[in-house]
Amino acid sequence: MLVVSSDLAVGRERVLVSAIDAENRSLVTDQPIELVFVAPDGSPSEEVPGRFIWAVPDVRGLWVAEVDFDRAGAWTFRIRTGDDRVIEGAPFSVSPEPRTVGIGERAPPSDSKTLPDTPLESLTTDPAPDLRLYRTTVAQAVGSGRPSVIVFATPAFCTSETCGPVLDAAKPLIDAYPGVNWIHVEIYENLYASSLDDLELTRAVVEWGLPNEPWVFVVDGAGIVTHRFEGVLDGAELVAALDRVTS
Repeated sequence: MLVVSSDLAVGRERVLVSAIDAENRSLVTDQPIELVFVAPDGSPSEEVPGRFIWAVPDVRGLWVAEVDFDRAGAWTFRIRTGDDRVIEGAPFSVSPEPRTVGIGERAPPSDSKTLPDTPLESLTTDPAPDLRLYRTTVAQAVGSGRPSVIVFATPAFCTSETCGPVLDAAKPLIDAYPGVNWIHVEIYENLYASSLDDLELTRAVVEWGLPNEPWVFVVDGAGIVTHRFEGVLDGAELVAALDRVTS
């Protein structure tokens, strides 16, 4: 059992937990689990539920839990399965502050590229792009007085193979939340590089401090980040976040 979230800090965090077997293959099971997180001094938390979500639909998935971390340092955890088995997880780190833009912080007004100034094929590697995701810059969105959803993902170059599924989870909600700015920002600038080693991060990715991909941020009408989602994301989580900023 592994915590696969890469940017955990003191405060309330969304934690992703994965299970792998001896051959380093991700296990797939949709049963819920209960988790206990143990602080550096050995004090355990209350049990918190872990909800299974698909990372790549019908291929592999992991659990998501909301956890309050009251101190930085090396934490551990254990899970209790539905049949009362207890499994110890690997240690993981909690930092004093997040590297990525955190909840409650002002969203960086990044000058991302958009249509029609930039050709679509230079804006996205999504094989089925929704043009509405490329009409507004991040700076325009977070300064508009309207809530925003900003998806940082690169379907063609995604190391976790979850960028496409995350975009696919967001697209169906565009019509349901017409008062929200919807933006997709590619991770890389030069999508036609001759090799992966030649890919360059976009300025927005650097300004938002992203250590990996994909990431999804929900920003309220005042330009403040209210939710951040690393890695996998399902529609239910995004709907809950949007309902909070649009109510």
